Amino acid sequence: MMKFLIFAFLVGCVTALTTPCRNCNTVKGPKGANAPTPTGTCKTVSIEPCTQQPCELKKGTNITFSVQFTANAAATTLTSEVYGVINGVPVKFNLPNPNGCKESGITCPLVAGETYTYKDALYISHLYPAINLVVKWSLLDQAGSPIFCVVAPAKITS
Repeated sequence: MMKFLIFAFLVGCVTALTTPCRNCNTVKGPKGANAPTPTGTCKTVSIEPCTQQPCELKKGTNITFSVQFTANAAATTLTSEVYGVINGVPVKFNLPNPNGCKESGITCPLVAGETYTYKDALYISHLYPAINLVVKWSLLDQAGSPIFCVVAPAKITS
């Protein structure tokens, strides 16, 4: 019985959802356009706190987003971008630190063939409407080309 209780407690503590990468090309942008092909290879995406898709993004909290990827080309600078895609229309979310080389777990420059883990947080403002959306998170190189671009279904809740 004690082993069962410990197991149930540990399962209940898991709040991060780790999923295979879902490339941005699976979500159509404005006028049906696909996203540019990433120059890196995404391995996994982790969203915390989240236990199932669509991820529930509670107002007044932070979500932590991690992506493990392999760089297929060198990059000297990195910029993060996050959009909420609502009915095919991307709405930009402002990140407090869009510099992907600073406080993200990555040190620039990226080296081709190396595997990295990018990590950042996004505050879900009380001002955001309660709505279903797709979160589109990109890491761009110095030329504005995506290193990775992944999507995750979500819903903003009170």
